[in-house]
Amino acid sequence: MSKVFTHFGSDDETRRAELIRTIEHSIERLNLGELEALYYDLVAKDYIR
Repeated sequence: MSKVFTHFGSDDETRRAELIRTIEHSIERLNLGELEALYYDLVAKDYIR
């Protein structure tokens, strides 16, 4: 999967902050069942401990 940047020439910290904002915005729109499924998937993959 190729990287898609909305701001070219950004440093790593700026890109990280942009990705976090995008993920937060997407998560806010999920319903409870979708959030639980995402949570259990992240736990199963050991992203959340």
